[in-house]
Amino acid sequence: MALIPYSKTLYSAFKSYATNCVNIKGAVRNLTSKQLVYSEFGDPLHVVKYRECQVPPLGSQEVLVRMLAAPVNPADINTIQGKYPVKVNLPCVPGNEGVGIVEEVGKEVSRICPGNKVIVTKPVQGTWRDIAIFNKDVLRVVPDNLGTVEAATLTVNPCTAYRMLSDFKPVKDGLVVIQNGANSACGQNVIQICKAWGIKNINIVRNRPEINELKKYLECLGATYVLTEEELRSTNIFKEKKINKPSLALNCVGGKSSLEMLRHLQHSGCMVTYGGMSRDPVSIPTSAFIFKNLSFFGFWMTAWNEKADLVQKDEMINEIISLMCEAKLKSPVHQMVKFENFQEALQNALTVKGFTGCRNYCLPSLPSIPGDEGVGEVLEIGSHVCACEPGDRVVLTSRLLGTWRYYGVFHERDVHIISPNIPLPEASMLTIAPCMAYRMIKDFRNVQPGQTVIQNAANSPCGQCIVQLCKAWGINTFNIVANHYKYKVVKDYLLSIGATAVYTLEEAEELTNFNTSLSRPVLALNCIGARYENVILKLLERNGTVVYYGDAFNLPIVKQFLRCDVAFHKFHLCEWDAKATCVEKDIMLNDIIRLMVTGKFRAPVYVPVELKNYVHAFRNTGHCEAFSTVNYVFDFTLP
Repeated sequence: MALIPYSKTLYSAFKSYATNCVNIKGAVRNLTSKQLVYSEFGDPLHVVKYRECQVPPLGSQEVLVRMLAAPVNPADINTIQGKYPVKVNLPCVPGNEGVGIVEEVGKEVSRICPGNKVIVTKPVQGTWRDIAIFNKDVLRVVPDNLGTVEAATLTVNPCTAYRMLSDFKPVKDGLVVIQNGANSACGQNVIQICKAWGIKNINIVRNRPEINELKKYLECLGATYVLTEEELRSTNIFKEKKINKPSLALNCVGGKSSLEMLRHLQHSGCMVTYGGMSRDPVSIPTSAFIFKNLSFFGFWMTAWNEKADLVQKDEMINEIISLMCEAKLKSPVHQMVKFENFQEALQNALTVKGFTGCRNYCLPSLPSIPGDEGVGEVLEIGSHVCACEPGDRVVLTSRLLGTWRYYGVFHERDVHIISPNIPLPEASMLTIAPCMAYRMIKDFRNVQPGQTVIQNAANSPCGQCIVQLCKAWGINTFNIVANHYKYKVVKDYLLSIGATAVYTLEEAEELTNFNTSLSRPVLALNCIGARYENVILKLLERNGTVVYYGDAFNLPIVKQFLRCDVAFHKFHLCEWDAKATCVEKDIMLNDIIRLMVTGKFRAPVYVPVELKNYVHAFRNTGHCEAFSTVNYVFDFTLP
């Protein structure tokens, strides 16, 4: 059974390369399939290779499918590693799930027609390719209005949740269900199916900084109660009769988490284990067998599929599709990844947490519309959009979507609704510089009010955001800027938005004893390097922290020997975006928006220009933002 962390489910999106397809008496000729292949078991990043192979002629009982999407599940990773209990013949195309469009069918194929949307219903069929030939028996036609992601992930997690809620206890009779790993993809399916069936459910998650937001999210899906593992140990919801003790426990964690759940089970209840995310064994007290008559089972969707008859499978799939089409069962939060960027998806699925961050930053496919951030008003929405409505003001939260245009069509997952009270400049520059500043102050050092942060390039957009966030949080800032003819104007402006002290590089270098009214900085934010880097290292407190970003991100950190007591880090917003949950992103954006609405956060200094004057904006934009005194914003409201 594949376990997919809820915030980081990744998918591979495929393009059709069938434009050169030629049919000769029913046989496919000159058609090339772009696919991933591995010829040995091992590290997916090393053994999985990108190949282009000629598609063979279509057999009489075969179907030619143009793939639309296929998920990257931990089970796929384990199969490639040779650790999953499924036998494969090497070389092999990985991928157990997927959805595609039928391009052509063999002469003995009935009930499947060109143009049908189909899903792959059996594992180890090789879905990580753009063009594939499958036997008709492993395909199932699904409705055209079924979402692509829902269809691509239909056969593992939704089916696992459905079977565990159906096969072990009659939960539809009013029994209570408890589960751990409730924020996993399967856990979210359990919650939504329980809601659709009217089943009360208790959901256990690990504690985290954004726990309240996660609880609200799961409650919106249909959770009756959401508790942390610590809260489960001391909860009074059973003693106070707020809810009956559960009769069915679903365990994907093991270890102490499973032990705490079975303590609360009803007499003659049962626990179903379908995963072991903690990698700790399930320990069962003898008293659970003798005095509580508890039963313990394991469940693996692959094994169920091998034994079940077609009637059972059809009944399950039909009900799941019905729930999805009625919007009662949504896909988990996910990220679409281009097929050629397959290593990014593999890298992000390799750890227990489900992500490790991305090493390489995405480049757009050409031709491309530039622009990474922007704000706009929703004019029209698709029939299945539920995240926003016409008239909403939204910002784009994903990169490379092309904001330098008057009208754009975007996916609902890439927009975030903001308050109409936020001025347009603040809104248009919300998702990069403010977010970079927010994360660097929050993530690398627990800076307390009254302590000091030092930064160079304080006049940059990110530097101005750092100043304002620190001011709002009671943190002092020591700001270093380049000495140029506009230094006085820059200094006065930084002081007006909350800077505690502003110095030129030369002035800062002369502060040998740091004889200022500020305490020595505990956190240094470096985006330039060279002398600017030297001075912040010299002024930093013992055991301080340095974060490299911006133009300094790719510089080798060779000066560690000068301050061996200091912790050195690098930060890139793309890396954080790749591994952050939607809840984490929402918390950050809402915090920043709150400051903007209350007037505590202004947009970096900017000049509005019409889109047609883009050449002027390009010519006057500095190559290094640290030395730029003017930032340009395309203002589409100008007459």
